Amino acid sequence: MMKLMRLSMLLAALLPAVAMAAPYKVVAYYLPSQQRQYSAADIDASKMTHLNYAFALIKDGEIAPDQSSGTDQSARDYIVLRGLKSRAPKLKTLISVGGWAGSKEFSDVALTPQSRRKFADSVVAFLRNNGFDGVDIDWEFPVAGGDAANIMRPEDKQNYTLLLQALRERLDSAGKQEHRSYLLTAAIGNNQGFFQNTEMAKVAAILDWVNIMTYDFSGSWSKFAGHVAPLYNDPVLARPDANPKFNVSSTVEMALQAGIPARKLVLGMPFYGYSWKQCAPQHHGQHQDCNGKGRGGVEPGELDFADINATLVNRNGFTRYWNDAAKVPYLFNPDTGEFVSYDDVESLDYKIRYLKQMGLGGAMFWQLSADRNAVLLDKVAAELLLSK
Repeated sequence: MMKLMRLSMLLAALLPAVAMAAPYKVVAYYLPSQQRQYSAADIDASKMTHLNYAFALIKDGEIAPDQSSGTDQSARDYIVLRGLKSRAPKLKTLISVGGWAGSKEFSDVALTPQSRRKFADSVVAFLRNNGFDGVDIDWEFPVAGGDAANIMRPEDKQNYTLLLQALRERLDSAGKQEHRSYLLTAAIGNNQGFFQNTEMAKVAAILDWVNIMTYDFSGSWSKFAGHVAPLYNDPVLARPDANPKFNVSSTVEMALQAGIPARKLVLGMPFYGYSWKQCAPQHHGQHQDCNGKGRGGVEPGELDFADINATLVNRNGFTRYWNDAAKVPYLFNPDTGEFVSYDDVESLDYKIRYLKQMGLGGAMFWQLSADRNAVLLDKVAAELLLSK
C-alpha cells in the first residue's frame, strides 16, 4: 500500500512537468500576393505545425474566397496546400476568415441563430471541399475598434461567443461523421478595449487556441515613431500620448486575466516593420514626432523583414540600435530622419524565452512571405520545434 501511495505521489508530481513538455505550436499565416516573389509552393511545411491561409471573406452570409484584385487565392493554392501536408504529415491547414479589411459582415452573420447556422454550414462545406483541417476566425473587431466600414453592434460581445459556439458544434458534428476532428481558432486583439468587448473566458473554452496579435502597438498611422512589438514598456521613452501597456507582456497579462489559459495562448510575432520619415533626432528617432510614413514595400510605410534585413540594417545610411528595456531593435537614418521599427532574431529570442517562461502554447507570426529567406522562421522553428 505504501509503495502504491508513493507511486501515486510521484506521478502527481510529474504531471505538471509532462503537461509543460507538450509540443509547442508554430502557427504561420500566409497571405498570397501578386507583388511578392513567394508562392504557396515555396512554403517549408517542416518548420511549422499549423498554416493559416489568409483571408477568406464573407459574402451573402457565407464564407467565400477572396477574388479581389491583387490577391492570388485560387483552387490551385488549395491543391498545393494539400501537397504540403503529404510531405509533412503533421501539418494542419486552416482557412482564416476576415482580417482588417474582411470583417465588415461578421456582426451580421453572428446576429441570429439562423445566420450563425448558415455561416457554420458554409464553413464546413468549404473545409470539406478544399481540404482544410479547420477555420481561424479573425474578426477585427467585435463591438468597436475595427475598420470604419465595419458593421458593429453592442451585442457583438455576446454574439461573438455564440458564433464561435455555433461553429464548434457544427465542426464537431461534421468531425464525428467523418471520424476526425476539425480545428477552431481565433486571432484576437491586443488592447484592453478588445477584452472589454468580448467574453474571452467563454470563448477560450470553445476554441482549440487563440492567436494573440501582440504587434501593431505602434505603426505609421501614429504621429510619433514607436515600436511595433516591444516585449516590455520602456519608461524612459514616456510621453503623454504613449500608452505604457502597448507591449507584449502587458497584453499577455490582460489575456490571462480575461480567463484565457496560458497553454491556449499562442504569441504573435511580426515578420514586418513600420517606417516613419523626418523624425526628430533625439533618442535616434524613438518616440519622436515625425512627418508621416517612411519608405514601404507592398504598402507605404510598411516593410517586409526580408527587405529590411537585406537593404537597411547598417546600410544605406541606417544604423541598427537596440532598446534593452523593450528588447527590440530599430533603425535610424540621421540624414533623412527615417525610423524603422521591426523584430529580428535577437528580439525573437527574448520573446521565445518569455513565452516558455509564461507557459504559453507557442508562437504565431504574420506573415510568411515577408520573411522570404526564412531567417525569422528558422529561429522560431529551431527554438520551438527542434530544441530539446
